[in-house]
Amino acid sequence: MTRERYESSHFTPMMDADENVERTCAKLLIYTGQLNPSEVTTLLGLSPTRMVVLGQRGRPNRLGRSAVGKVNGWFLSSEEFVESNDLRRHLDWLIAKLRRNPDGLRKLQAMEGVRMYVLCPWWSRRGGGGPSLWPEQMRGLADLNLECTVAFADYSEQKD
Repeated sequence: MTRERYESSHFTPMMDADENVERTCAKLLIYTGQLNPSEVTTLLGLSPTRMVVLGQRGRPNRLGRSAVGKVNGWFLSSEEFVESNDLRRHLDWLIAKLRRNPDGLRKLQAMEGVRMYVLCPWWSRRGGGGPSLWPEQMRGLADLNLECTVAFADYSEQKD
């Protein structure tokens, strides 16, 4: 069976311009314990979209203030790279990045004190609904030994 035929058997089609979605993304959050987060970059061969180092000042925010890191963290987000309101596109992007070096990811997962998961914020514009996942995204996350949390926010009461 061709990929197109296989995907057409799914109940929910890809909806890049879903008007019920304010925005969504997929973020890999790795809390590295005592390991310097720059080691994650080396092990995965990927640059983070954000990194927090324990005891160091981070980037200034819009007000010019910067916080001191309270944990070591390495974060990779699809938000700046994927233009779609369909969470599956964001997960596909993240999974493809991580599949380039699964051994590095496994090494990190085996290290004491290192914890990680995928966080998927999903903001509803009109209330109700929610993202759909196909077996491809679930299998990709499972193959990488990653748990996934979807965090819902509802903006249906807010005026534009």
